[in-house]
Amino acid sequence: MAILKHIASKNADYTEPERYLIFRHDEQTGKITLDEDGYPMLRARYILEGINCDPAAFARECNKANKQFKKNKGKNEIKTHHYILSFDPKDRALGLTMEQAQEMGMEFAQKHFPGHQILVCVHEDGHHVSGNIHVHIVLNSLRILDVSELPYEMRPCDMKAGYKHHCSKAYLSFLQDAVMQMCREHGLNQVDLKHSNARVTDAEYHAKQRGQKQLDHANEERAAQGLPPSQTKFETEKEKIRAAVLDTITCSADVEEFKKKLLAMYGIQVKESRGRWSYLPPGRKKPITGRKLGDAFEKASVEQAILGVEPLTFVHGEQKWNLPILAGTENIGHVIDIEHSAKAQESEGYAHWAKLHNLQEQSKTFNYLTENGLLDSAKLDQDLADLSAAYQQSKAELKATEKRLKDVNRQLRLLGQYFKTKAVYREYLKGGKRKDFAAAHRSELELYDAVVKELRELFGDQKLPSVQSLKQEKAKLTERKQAQYESYSA
Repeated sequence: MAILKHIASKNADYTEPERYLIFRHDEQTGKITLDEDGYPMLRARYILEGINCDPAAFARECNKANKQFKKNKGKNEIKTHHYILSFDPKDRALGLTMEQAQEMGMEFAQKHFPGHQILVCVHEDGHHVSGNIHVHIVLNSLRILDVSELPYEMRPCDMKAGYKHHCSKAYLSFLQDAVMQMCREHGLNQVDLKHSNARVTDAEYHAKQRGQKQLDHANEERAAQGLPPSQTKFETEKEKIRAAVLDTITCSADVEEFKKKLLAMYGIQVKESRGRWSYLPPGRKKPITGRKLGDAFEKASVEQAILGVEPLTFVHGEQKWNLPILAGTENIGHVIDIEHSAKAQESEGYAHWAKLHNLQEQSKTFNYLTENGLLDSAKLDQDLADLSAAYQQSKAELKATEKRLKDVNRQLRLLGQYFKTKAVYREYLKGGKRKDFAAAHRSELELYDAVVKELRELFGDQKLPSVQSLKQEKAKLTERKQAQYESYSA
């Protein structure tokens, strides 16, 4: 599936987009990643091209156009629009390459953003180490050329030079349709971008990252004091609601029972307004709408899942929900740990309900095991041991492949920097005025020295591997990693 994302920026520094596209950045802080010597680290691999501009002079040409048309002078004006086409990691197995993705990105940009100065750049190091290929399309908000009418609703000024790009909801919807059509035409994984079972915004994603970092720090302090961690995985408020809803669906026979159990077990109230559901967790005044959680948590989807009309299935991150999971287990829910349940300790009524609930679920589980011949403990233990051994082996093989792939990527980066700065170093050796030359090319020479030092630590006196051989090995490792990941995740 290809995901389309749009970001509007008011930053007047037009060199910032190019720096982001060619240099590595820290996901948490957004800052450029520096090497041991304090120099920006180039991305392992990227392809950068320009439309209606020289990519190396994007900032200068954009500022020249802005001055010519007297636009983008205000502090609150949108200076650039940034669109991201992010492809599914599984598309690699379908033959998607960086070169093909770049070609698709160029075609998409030329077709849908004509008349603009545009940078198109493809990366293969997906967000949060997802490893997916994605294309960045960065355009100056000012159109510098007149264009003919395009196949979607446009204002008259949207076709004239000197006017600015306008990203409306209708236009973004049109682009989403175009992305889905593009994926279908190229035989790639695609999904309806206008609907999402689990709708996770950037704000929620980064909140989770910050929360996990703080939790890890707190656990380190507890470990230093000899205390066990309170919890190891941080969950946002929305994640807790999603998990609670999904858990309650499995043990509810109808909608009314779902609402009662969700309130009794998790303290979450289901509110309805104009035919739409929202969820109010304890300690919060304003409810969270089902639409913000994802389409799977809207009223119609939950009702269908409870009644078994339509199974609820989606994957997000490392979590996977598939309800019902097995034929015959549709009505089997989870038992409640009454001994360690704070709610059971506080409420005698809840404790009594939980005891009855546990007896019902245990009875359903026993019936299911009996009907499917799963009561032979020796056989179950052996099957579990075999599965555990296979899982650990797959995990070890995947980690070994990932480690080697990381080493190969590092070697490619170093060789790229080495060959890029080698010519400058040779010119320095040949030149007569070395002191003046060194002052003018200080950064290139220092980068060359650092790269040579690191290569010697890796290879010693051995001959350096060729870039082509490393690329071939990387392709094989990537293919092997994908196959191992699918086996590991199965």
